[in-house]
Amino acid sequence: MSNWTTITIDDLKATGHGSIIDAAQTEAVGSTDPIAESIADAISRIRGAITVGNTLDRDTTKIPRSLKSLAERIALFALMERIQFALSEDQRDTKRNDQSYLNRIIDSKIRFEQPDNPAGSAEMQQGMSVGIITETPRQASRHTLKGL
Repeated sequence: MSNWTTITIDDLKATGHGSIIDAAQTEAVGSTDPIAESIADAISRIRGAITVGNTLDRDTTKIPRSLKSLAERIALFALMERIQFALSEDQRDTKRNDQSYLNRIIDSKIRFEQPDNPAGSAEMQQGMSVGIITETPRQASRHTLKGL
């Protein structure tokens, strides 16, 4: 089994929310597929959150397997809002917790599974480093003040 996976419409239906998927497809106008768009957005948000500190997979539709259920929830909640399906209090709490988890991933640079096909460094952001260009001598230091 691979370390990274992608999300499909069947994965979303398997979460037990097939009626939401069907309603989103029914209400779709034009050539834009709302389910594919919602999945792509969820994948992008997760890949963006894990960029620093992790090597990404070459396939831009894949995320770490451990974040699959998070991506499914993000996609489903977006679809529910799109079709104006009211979220329950538990779902709103879950959505807040999911966003909090994404923020912790970004802040803590949490490490995830190694990708099956690592991407080159072009997709990954480099870590922060700050160099000192010029340094001015400190006017008030313990050496110049002699114990004051």
